[in-house]
Amino acid sequence: MKTMKYFVVGAMLSITATSMAQEVDFNTALQPIAQAMKENPTAVEKMAKTYMGQFKKDPNALIALGSAYLTVKNFDKADEIADMVILKYKKDMAAQAEAYILKGDIEAIKDQAGDGGSAASHYATAMSLDPKNPQGYMRYAAVYRTISPKIVEQTYAKLREELPNFPIDAEAAHSFFGGGLFAKAFENYAKCNLDQLDEAKLVEYVIAAFQTGKHADALKVATYGGNKFAKNATFAQLGMWSAVENKKFDEALKIAQRYFAMDGDKNATDYTYFGKAFLGAEQYTDALAQFNKALEVSADATEPLARISETYKKMGDEDKALEYSEIYMQKNPNASPSDYANLAGIYAAKAEKGIDPAVNYKKSIGIYDKMAAKFPVIASWAHMIAAGIADKSGDTDLGASYNQKIVDELWTKTNRDADETGYLTQALRLLGFHYWSDKNDLEAAKPYYEKLITIDPTDKNAKAALGIDLDE
Repeated sequence: MKTMKYFVVGAMLSITATSMAQEVDFNTALQPIAQAMKENPTAVEKMAKTYMGQFKKDPNALIALGSAYLTVKNFDKADEIADMVILKYKKDMAAQAEAYILKGDIEAIKDQAGDGGSAASHYATAMSLDPKNPQGYMRYAAVYRTISPKIVEQTYAKLREELPNFPIDAEAAHSFFGGGLFAKAFENYAKCNLDQLDEAKLVEYVIAAFQTGKHADALKVATYGGNKFAKNATFAQLGMWSAVENKKFDEALKIAQRYFAMDGDKNATDYTYFGKAFLGAEQYTDALAQFNKALEVSADATEPLARISETYKKMGDEDKALEYSEIYMQKNPNASPSDYANLAGIYAAKAEKGIDPAVNYKKSIGIYDKMAAKFPVIASWAHMIAAGIADKSGDTDLGASYNQKIVDELWTKTNRDADETGYLTQALRLLGFHYWSDKNDLEAAKPYYEKLITIDPTDKNAKAALGIDLDE
């Protein structure tokens, strides 16, 4: 078994004490003991002894006491009680199984950085002793959830055979969610009937959906959860976020009004999404107000700066857009290609308005040079855009130089993808045209057309330049 980190969700610990049929009296008697374990440990031993004498014939009560000890990480006492049940109730397979589940929980908590072997072994024993107890399967699967999804699926399949009506998909999703495996959590929650999920699991479902980019599903679940549990702010929060991601800006604004009226602190991301909803709805002044609130809440936030720049650009104020874009790029060492492209676009927009066109076109092209150096995998794309900007500026020689870079990068590349072949094809066409039409030098153009005709045998200019019959 590979080394892994795992944990038993707090709720799982309580299952050991509650999954068997219970009587109200031992639960009531256990409450002051559990409280004393946290506040007055010296009084616990006498209280526990009295409790065990009172419920010595009830394995459920003993397991509940062991679980209480485990809650305060008194592993020795919890293990002692589990062993007591195993020895005392040899013919009671249900009690034996619960005891081994408790022993597995003990190992799980003690060895959170280990490989899970000891815990898994106890859970496997519980499964064999009482195949109708779902908790053995669920705990066993939890150990393997980050190690072997195949073992997890096999375990759930066995449980489904034994208990076809047990809500396996929901419990599996809950287990995967607890392990941070949001894709697997979403996959299992997607099999569930929303009406059969409680509030906590609906929250997990919407988080898993959002985290895995399933924004339409996230919005659906958030809307359902918000209607059913109107006071739960998570549904409103993620509903707003998801509506924005789905570009349903009017719906996002309606949800946002409800969310921001709820009690509780709001974070920079909340204000940023609120601003993006206004931005998408073309309410630019309101958008700027929310992005600035996001910066007030968190001075380290970077996305609001990018969105402020975007807003000013849409408002036609390139100077402000440029100001905030540059601040954003300075504060964000992990700026993406699209961030660079946005900055370059602002310079190009200024040039197109006739504002220092030579300077601003040059700055725009310079940004694409930086992109090509920083992100080599998209260098040819960056050079293609730079070539277009150079041509637009009237410097066709500069444009040709960038197209030549594309040819140098891609002509001999053996594993070009479809996009790269498209960039190369365009570069060859433009270079051929540049030399034949702009420079009136057919001989200089021919090598490019000779390459082009091997990629696109139907290109009319290539055929004409090479003297190939256009009807062929």
